[in-house]
Amino acid sequence: MQTPAGPAPPPQPSLPQAAQASARYNPWAVVSVAFAASTVIGSWCFGGLVAVITGHVARHQIKRTGEAGANLALIGLIGGYAAIGLSLLFILGYIAFFVFFFAFAATHPGAFASPTPSP
Repeated sequence: MQTPAGPAPPPQPSLPQAAQASARYNPWAVVSVAFAASTVIGSWCFGGLVAVITGHVARHQIKRTGEAGANLALIGLIGGYAAIGLSLLFILGYIAFFVFFFAFAATHPGAFASPTPSP
């Protein structure tokens, strides 16, 4: 068999591999943003501390290795510091409530009912 004469068709361009083109995310950055998000569901200060520590570790490693995830680490740091700050404000408010309550009770003895001795 003979092939028809004429120019050969142009070769098909290879498709770019998206997985190979993107850099690998730093795992500490992912942990940082995950713990910062967990502060919303109740880990409060503990989650904030983990998010801050892992966020700083991730940013240091990303500067050294060039991995992806710098924005995730930054979001983890911001969320972690916000969670720590709000936890401390809550604790200070809780302490202030009891300080003012007992100070009021000590300076106003007639404000609260006291049991009277029966004869």
